[in-house]
Amino acid sequence: MTLPIDVAGRLADVPAEIDAWALALTTELEERGENLTNGSPADSDSRFAYERMGDAGIIGLGWPTELGGREMDPIDVVKMEERLGYHWLPLCGYLLSVKTIGNAVLQFGTHDLISRFIPDVAVGRIMFCQGFSEPEAGSDLASLRTKATKDGDRWIVNGTKIWTSSAEIADWMYIAVRTDPTLPRHKGLSVMLLDMHAPGVEVDVHETLGGGTFGEVRLSDVAVDVNNVLGDVNGGWKVLLGSLDYERVTSEKVGVALWVVDQLDEVAAPHHRRLLLALRGELEACRRLGHEATRLIAQGERVSRVSSTCKLSVSLAMQKAAALSVEILGPGALVERGPDARAAGRLAAFHRASASMTLAGGSCDIQRKVIAQQGLGLPR
Repeated sequence: MTLPIDVAGRLADVPAEIDAWALALTTELEERGENLTNGSPADSDSRFAYERMGDAGIIGLGWPTELGGREMDPIDVVKMEERLGYHWLPLCGYLLSVKTIGNAVLQFGTHDLISRFIPDVAVGRIMFCQGFSEPEAGSDLASLRTKATKDGDRWIVNGTKIWTSSAEIADWMYIAVRTDPTLPRHKGLSVMLLDMHAPGVEVDVHETLGGGTFGEVRLSDVAVDVNNVLGDVNGGWKVLLGSLDYERVTSEKVGVALWVVDQLDEVAAPHHRRLLLALRGELEACRRLGHEATRLIAQGERVSRVSSTCKLSVSLAMQKAAALSVEILGPGALVERGPDARAAGRLAAFHRASASMTLAGGSCDIQRKVIAQQGLGLPR
């Protein structure tokens, strides 16, 4: 199925068209035996679903037509992502490959990198994972230790990356490395594209509390072509900040939380419905923050203060939704399998996954710091 888009790059009816397509794919995934409660949509993944999105022309909708995109209005793209989240499609690979990394390649990549990667991403042939965090570097990303040493026409990479979603099924890693240890820690960093099938790459998969998985990636003398660097060598901090702006517009999670509210609204008592109505108001604010950040990104403006506000607001709203599910449904909200499971176990999966939202993609404290310094002008 290919979604109909008019000449102005807009879906004729975003919710209706996306809802029909997403429901059909959800049914197909269930028939294949894929577990849709494997974490919230941002935590779970499916190579099959990603390829189906490529077949439907959903990947890279906002990208130029000559690169396989359809030049769709950016606000319509985030509306679509919200609806995909609402229907619990496994989106981790899409969010990384398109929303975060694909857009970063378009912004910071050379013409050669763009032409090599973006058309294949747009049809679902290439999937990325993101190699940022390490055992000693999470929210404090500037302390990363993975090292890349120049050797002729290639970089030799050694180190360990952790919390790497989709690592076991990705083709390439968008990796942050230290290329000059003599420079201050925010300097001397570079971002490059590393082949996950290259010699020296080992991936261990670990289950998460949220029901999804993450990869621990060990890199031993992995060769990366010198042409695979995004931006300037030792100028990776600028690239990292730019890609995080895309990542923190979490429209798909607004969709997931709205689905939870809709489920609870069907059985809630009147006093609980007032709480749910207030939560709907918060989620509408999150939605509008996402639209504003998307508009600013499309205009080429710095949006860290807005995208961090968006990420923080969605994280807190998801935790409120999880807490309300237990308050309204009692222990049944925590049952994932068996006859007592509510909503096919998705509420329990959502409750478990909501805890990670305050950490993944930058903790709530990090978001508050960005808002304080870049939004309010407060000192460090």
